[in-house]
Amino acid sequence: MSRRVLLSLLLTLACAHAPEPAPTSAPPAPSPQKALEASAQPKTIPGEEVLAEQPAIPPLAPFNAPVPTVTTLKNGLKLYVVERKGELEGLALVVKRGGTSDPAKLPGLASMSAAMLETGAGGMTQFQLAQAADRIGAHLNASASDDATVISISAMPEKLGPMVSLLSAMALKPTLSSAEWKKLSARRLAELLAQRAEPSVAASLAWRKATYGTHPLGEPVDGTPESIQRMKLSDVRAFIKGFAPGDSAIIAVGGAPAEQVKAALEKAFQGWKGRSVPDAALVKRVQAPPAQGPRFIAVDFPGKPQTVIRMGEPSVSRASPDYLALNVLNAVLGGSFTSRLNQNLREQHGYTYGAFSRFAFGVGPGPFLVATNVKTDVTAPALEQIFAELGRAAKQPISEAELAKGKALLAFDLVQQLEHTSSETGAIAAIFLYDLPLDEYQTFVPRLNAVTLADVQGAAQRALHPDRMTLAVAGDLKTILPEIAKSTTLSLPAPARWGPDGAPLPAKQ
Repeated sequence: MSRRVLLSLLLTLACAHAPEPAPTSAPPAPSPQKALEASAQPKTIPGEEVLAEQPAIPPLAPFNAPVPTVTTLKNGLKLYVVERKGELEGLALVVKRGGTSDPAKLPGLASMSAAMLETGAGGMTQFQLAQAADRIGAHLNASASDDATVISISAMPEKLGPMVSLLSAMALKPTLSSAEWKKLSARRLAELLAQRAEPSVAASLAWRKATYGTHPLGEPVDGTPESIQRMKLSDVRAFIKGFAPGDSAIIAVGGAPAEQVKAALEKAFQGWKGRSVPDAALVKRVQAPPAQGPRFIAVDFPGKPQTVIRMGEPSVSRASPDYLALNVLNAVLGGSFTSRLNQNLREQHGYTYGAFSRFAFGVGPGPFLVATNVKTDVTAPALEQIFAELGRAAKQPISEAELAKGKALLAFDLVQQLEHTSSETGAIAAIFLYDLPLDEYQTFVPRLNAVTLADVQGAAQRALHPDRMTLAVAGDLKTILPEIAKSTTLSLPAPARWGPDGAPLPAKQ
């Protein structure tokens, strides 16, 4: 018999003759009352105890914020340069003509003009232009905002020469062919018509138009189907012809030496002459306060499971002395995931996946806007909570802890913005566009730290007027409106019915 078999036999015999354990008495069953009390006790999930702990926000370490050097080329074109050794080179031509410069009957002209710049330039087709950019590893594009048209390109610094050539070709030698115009206008028209099926677009259009009326900010930057159909290629040519070096600047951020950048740009843009004369009527129209329309607009999308909510009012320009205080306020109110609006509507009540707010500072009175989508059946209580949070922000000071958190969020946002060439190029462009001091970002954190609770509260009282704000909702009105009407805390006027095109519906006869 092998040793392994013998050991197995001995273990079997030992188990067979082992004494059975003495029976133990079962614990007495708890009474039904005690069982109910025990089941009601909260059970601790592993790691749950950390949820109540707020992570400490460390102070922002000192950092070297950029201060651009500014020179003026011989033709009057300003050049803002920030050297970042070893980094990508970013170039942006910024022209102070955007959506607010569109003629009253042609909203979207700046946007369409920017799009046409991409369709061919310098004797190259759109495909050839893209190929030329790809060969040097560059990203080249043109776009328009409310306040500016921007042509930008980025690549490695050693490709500065071809970068400047492509930038100047798009800016000074656009093809603007009728064939490309037909394709672009047809595509834009189809996109805008398709967007009318989206409640989020309809609510935004209605809110903007009702809030700003005939003010330039009342029109969408991309235009409307009606304006695109009215627009002609000659309108685009006239808009681009109005670009002038005296109202423009080139922003250069990256690894190329400043003198090399200046020399390349001086050569490429030397033939660009002139200075556009500001349209006094347009400037007055942009800076004028808007005339508000109806305060409550409803757009019907039957059967939709969500209600789109857009609510706010015209606020202030980027030049406002309340700029920093309002940014702090918004960081607390709705500028981040942990802000009051999102914590209330999402975390506490489960009405939405997210609720946020923002101030859109511009040349004119940019808007303050709250945006969220909520479940249809909770539209009324969600609106009650939004009004409550806005009222609290306007009437009650934020706490010291919220002030500290708001400042920290803004400071770290600035650091993140200045981390990369592309975003830093945009930050420097804002210095030119809004006539900010050259050391705007170098002094930002000290100025931010100097903002007090009283500053924030004063700015809040000047900027937030919940009883005057415009509210636009888009969704299933047969469900939404009766619930809003039954609310004992909402005091809204009768809703004005608007269509998905952002215009009032004709009154029923």
